[in-house]
Amino acid sequence: MSGADGTAALARRARDLADAADRNGRVTATKFLTEEETAFLAGFCRREGIRAVFDGGRPGAERRVALFLPFWADEESAGEDSPVAALRFSWGGGEVLTHRDFLGALMAAGVRRDAVGDIAVAEGEAFVVCLTDVAGFIAETVTSAGRARVRAVPARREEIPAPADDGTEVTVSLASLRLDAVTAAGWRLSREDAKALILSGAVSVDHVPAEKPDAELGEGSLVSVRGKGRLRVTALRGNTRRGRLAVTLTRWGG
Repeated sequence: MSGADGTAALARRARDLADAADRNGRVTATKFLTEEETAFLAGFCRREGIRAVFDGGRPGAERRVALFLPFWADEESAGEDSPVAALRFSWGGGEVLTHRDFLGALMAAGVRRDAVGDIAVAEGEAFVVCLTDVAGFIAETVTSAGRARVRAVPARREEIPAPADDGTEVTVSLASLRLDAVTAAGWRLSREDAKALILSGAVSVDHVPAEKPDAELGEGSLVSVRGKGRLRVTALRGNTRRGRLAVTLTRWGG
């Protein structure tokens, strides 16, 4: 999704899929969405009264599809019609493979990025979440990744490891929970540099592009800065003796 044109196209696609779900009485779905696209679409559907749920194959998935429900369907049963599948890759020889190795192998095989969800790599195995209609092609075609020969078999959702959530925690003292103040403290920037990043469009809050440096954050807010990583406002610790806010931030990357 890129700018207003991207969000407008995504909104039109959502309306079309929602209309098709009601017209045909069947669940319809997008391809995999980025976190930013998911956040936009979730808000759009709430505002427009469109019934949609999101599925990424595992709890906490970064990339998910949107499922649009016909009038008779409930959210709990929507997953039965989800187009999301999973493959488990294994290899021998002691090779250490990475997310990049598998993503590169998929792209080299001609698989579109929006046909693939999360890729979870562990020791000696990897799980690739993908659309059901490309799962067979991937299993047959992707036989190597990095320097290793790999083999894929269907996987159950419960086998896929949850995303790692280990980051670096730091407690800071802030005058307020303004976005520019939190961004500056999280990446050790000046307030002016943080403000400039926000005004340039490089900062998102909860996967939605931020426009106002003075936007107020709360506990749980997720701030992403392009090229630097992301941080979460993990906990509010109350006021310091000088009347400032003691805030714990968890940061990944950067």
